[in-house]
Amino acid sequence: MSIKESFSHILSEIDKDKKYINEEVFENTPRRMEEFYLDFFSGININPMDYFKNTFECDNNNVVIEKNINFYSMCEHHFLPFFGKISIAYIPNKKIIGFGDIVKTIEAFSKRPQLQERLTEDIARAIVEGLNPLGVFVVIEAEHLCMTMRGVRKPGTKIITSSSKGIFEKSQEKRAEVMALLKLND
Repeated sequence: MSIKESFSHILSEIDKDKKYINEEVFENTPRRMEEFYLDFFSGININPMDYFKNTFECDNNNVVIEKNINFYSMCEHHFLPFFGKISIAYIPNKKIIGFGDIVKTIEAFSKRPQLQERLTEDIARAIVEGLNPLGVFVVIEAEHLCMTMRGVRKPGTKIITSSSKGIFEKSQEKRAEVMALLKLND
């Protein structure tokens, strides 16, 4: 059964007598939902490591930060979206990646049924595997519609997850430096 057929079935189950949902919805919404789902979950068919094929040599090992990257994903437990911002810091080991490729890596992981905790780890591990940096620090702050629309119904609640690898695991000083830089201009 296709996504379109499945969604037609869902609509029929919601409004068995077709009293509330109009005919245009029954005719066209299943196709729109299929297009949406295929795009929203397109990360399943992408290997995020492909974005690490084009790296650049770097003469220093200063901290590189890309912060407040907007993202959205889908909670695998309730199939409701969660969204927010991702910030990434890494210390190169003579190798860097383009900023756009970091965003593409995030998109590949976030466009899958996901858990925020796993998303955080997946991004950190990919950077470690792709660049072999001296350290990686990833922070995600997100709002989950499964907490807003159902369950505890607490709009505005933010979930924060982080992952630290390499020097950021070992050095409180380096971690504090990055946390201070991430707070700049917020």
